[in-house]
Formats: sequence, structure tokens, C-alpha cells
Amino acid sequence: MWRTITSGIQFQLAWLVCVLVANPFIVALFTAGNIWVHLRFVANLPREPLWLFGIWAAGVLLDWVLFAGGLLINRDGSLMPPVWLICLWANFALALRYAFGFLRKNLWIAAALGAWAGPSSYYIGAQLNGGVWLMQPIVVTLLVFALIWALFLPLLAGLSRPGVVEGVG
Repeated sequence: MWRTITSGIQFQLAWLVCVLVANPFIVALFTAGNIWVHLRFVANLPREPLWLFGIWAAGVLLDWVLFAGGLLINRDGSLMPPVWLICLWANFALALRYAFGFLRKNLWIAAALGAWAGPSSYYIGAQLNGGVWLMQPIVVTLLVFALIWALFLPLLAGLSRPGVVEGVG
């Protein structure tokens, strides 16, 4: 239970830091510290770093596709996700097995939560950060995000099931 609570607190704090702190160096340093705390005190699987890297890479790839497809727009015109989104994916990977561990028991709940929380997180994060915009019309973009996240979150939750993570490597 303490892993779930610690992971949830870590993720909420990390989301705020990644979205609100304008300095990419501070965001990256915070994320590195968060990874260290997670691996030192929360993680309980020997191969978890490899699994975390896979989740992070899948998320960064998804965001790159969203930028390349024009659904997300960088203020600087780059197709690469900004540092705060890249770091947010690392922090999300840390929380997936613990804070969001309940999702792996029912993938339908993961789909419903993904359809709501994924677009909400992008929308609120973009509004608060100001460095990323969502393609107009916003309603269409949010519906596309809802569909993507209704599929992506159950996939990630399923990959976090016992036996899957332990078998990595």
C-alpha cells in the first residue's frame, strides 16, 4: 500500500513540476531525482528499469507522432516533444505499476479513464505550460486523443500485469 501512496504523491508532484516549471534543466533534474527515489525506495523488480524505459519510449514516440501529425504544436515549431513532456512520460512510467496499478485488474476501466484523463492532461498541461498548443478545432483534437488514450492506457496497464514485467529481459 505504501508503494501506491508514494507513487501517487510522486506523480502528482511531478506532473505539476513538469507542467509549471519553465526551466527545462530543473524539470530534468527533478525527474532524475524522482527516478532515483523510485528505483531506490519504490520499485520492487530487478528488471524494472528496462520496463520503465520501454514505457517512457512508447510515450515519447506517441507524442512525437502527435507533433508530427499536427495534433500537438510546439511554440518553437519543432516536431520533438519539449523537455517537460519527455520528463512527464518518465514520471508516468514510474507511476503506472503502482499509483495506477488498479487499472491492470480491469482494462475497461483503463480504457474509460484513458479516454477522459489522457485528453484532459494534454489540454490542462498545454493551457498551464503555454509552450504547446492543441490543433484546432479543439473538440476534434480532444476526441482523437480520447480514442488514442482509450486504446493506449489499457495496453500499458496490461503490460504492467504481474508476469509480464517480471518476464522482461
